[in-house]
Amino acid sequence: MKKLIIQPQFDIQMANVLEFGIEQFGMKVAYDFYKNVMNLIVILPAMPHIHPKNRFIENTEKKIFRNILVEKYAVLYSVTVRLIRVITIYHTAINPKMITSFAK
Repeated sequence: MKKLIIQPQFDIQMANVLEFGIEQFGMKVAYDFYKNVMNLIVILPAMPHIHPKNRFIENTEKKIFRNILVEKYAVLYSVTVRLIRVITIYHTAINPKMITSFAK
């Protein structure tokens, strides 16, 4: 199985998403969203290729970028031979140029 690493950027953005969710929809809805996202992340080492490739970031033989789609958000992660790196979470309506900047 591959090693799972969650980048600090993901934690920062997830906190922002949760804050917005609590303000707009309440604690229960935000918590359910968080649980759903985290449940999808923890199974990545067993099934890293289950989610679609990111269409805005160039994939290579050595690194593939994928998205976990949850409601109106996407969790960006990369897959290499040994690692799965959860990079960030973003709203799917953002400018695609912003998405490419996450991969750097």
